[in-house]
Amino acid sequence: MVWCKHIITPWEIIRPLRILINNSLPAWLFIFCVIVFASGLSGDFVMDDWPVIKENSKITDTKYIPDYFTRGVWANTDLAEEVGIGGHSLYRPVFLLTLNLSYQLWGDSALGYHALNLMLHSINTILVYFLILGFLSPAYRMVAGMSAAIFAVHPVHVESVAWIAGMTDPLVSLFLLSGFLLHRRGYQSTSRQKKWLYAISAPLCFALALLSKETAIFFPLILIIYDVLFQRSTLRSKSFVARYLTYAALLLIYFVLRSNALDEGDIQQSGAWARINFQNFPVLLAFFTHYIQLLVFPSPLEYYYSPPSPGMFVLVTGGLFFVGALSYLPRALRQQQGLYVLAIAWVIITLLPALPIALFDEPVFAQRVLYLPSAGFAMLIAWAIRQAQQRSHTVGVVVKTVAIVFLISFSIASMTEIADWENDTVFYSQAMKTNPDSFKPVIGLATAYARNTDQNTDAIIDLYLKAAELAPRETDKINFQENVARIYGQSGDTRKSEQLYRDIVHRMPRRSSAWVGLGNNALARGEREQALRFYQRAYEADPNNRIASHNLALVYQQLGRLERAAFFRRLSQTPPVTQ
Repeated sequence: MVWCKHIITPWEIIRPLRILINNSLPAWLFIFCVIVFASGLSGDFVMDDWPVIKENSKITDTKYIPDYFTRGVWANTDLAEEVGIGGHSLYRPVFLLTLNLSYQLWGDSALGYHALNLMLHSINTILVYFLILGFLSPAYRMVAGMSAAIFAVHPVHVESVAWIAGMTDPLVSLFLLSGFLLHRRGYQSTSRQKKWLYAISAPLCFALALLSKETAIFFPLILIIYDVLFQRSTLRSKSFVARYLTYAALLLIYFVLRSNALDEGDIQQSGAWARINFQNFPVLLAFFTHYIQLLVFPSPLEYYYSPPSPGMFVLVTGGLFFVGALSYLPRALRQQQGLYVLAIAWVIITLLPALPIALFDEPVFAQRVLYLPSAGFAMLIAWAIRQAQQRSHTVGVVVKTVAIVFLISFSIASMTEIADWENDTVFYSQAMKTNPDSFKPVIGLATAYARNTDQNTDAIIDLYLKAAELAPRETDKINFQENVARIYGQSGDTRKSEQLYRDIVHRMPRRSSAWVGLGNNALARGEREQALRFYQRAYEADPNNRIASHNLALVYQQLGRLERAAFFRRLSQTPPVTQ
């Protein structure tokens, strides 16, 4: 088998570049990230980017920053005041703070936010490189670089890098990866002063991660597993206990802050866990298997509004890989292969916070939750390459060649997927194909069309009517029909608008906004008395409807009834009374 050593492989072809690359791997990894994801820089705002960033005055001034720590994400948007939404279980003050500081630098330029996302991902790639290198000898520097490169271009990252609101995943990973490296550095340092510095900075990174995204809550478990595997001599020391008491205290403080912040709004956060339905446990298993499959074989890459139905390929690929990985754990523990054990633990633990959502009545499946677990996958690849090299030269060459194939195919897939995030029109059109039974992408596309003043109103109306057909809840159907009625009225077709509004108030007599619509149509026809009666019905249905009060003041003013006009004008300027 001596001839095998002389086979020309892709790894041998690039050998002349190894010396150059070996001395500046972090810089090359950064450049590699930029090359693969550069096309995303020209993207526009997509989906939640509009209410959270583009159309949100709450990130435009530093005076709003204290609210980020006392209220949920959605409560810190203008949309919350318009439609009365609450925190929706999202408490991410550092994310909002990042948006605020970003606005001070480049305003509402989509390019600035995309550049920030790409920079965060590139930095994380470098951190993954140093994370892996710390478990290998200097001779395996190229192995760490190749594994980090696979993390850099993994297609499951497209959603987090190309979508501005997906920034939370690179952001929380930045702090958690930094925290782990500082934690490990604390053991390696011989200076007592530096040890204290690392002991403080690592928990500080964890605190910032907690305030960035909920993914961080289980991360201390990874640190404990690392200590058990690699720092056994410190397990019984007082510093070990003190260190994790600090993390426990940070978690306690976080949950207190989160609980207080998410009590606001119309959503009862205390009952959030009551929405869990344990009969959906098979869905959780299907989600977990699908996530594992996407880590290993990232296809298909779609944005799901409705939970995907896992096929046989998903169940077999994800299930076999996970079972195979677990079956090797006992041997890895016996042979003290700490990197393998930590890699498996990293994938599972960082995926845990996303799994309970599968038990909700409306489960959410999202590729972006794989951002941090993919760092564990990169660690697993590094372990596999090192094991292969230690076994024999031939096996090592084969495994490296397979890794290069992964790298190339992942890069092509990522560059292809970025095109789906170019703008709302492209994104929602693609999402409608993936989710043909969901009304949500249909409404998204209708909203995107509505922002474009050149768009044909007939196309918008057709989309709202299609969404009304797909919507399972009656309230959603009526919302979409009311949008159609409003569009008809604004375009001058008051007859069709009137028919729809009358149908709505027949089904929901206390639909205040529909009565306002009827009043607007009557006013457009010059029927002031009729408009007055409709606006009065709107006010009676909902005294907090400021639009109804404003319109009543306007009509009374036109009719010369100044006292009533003044009364409703004061009402329209008074903040709504919350229940």
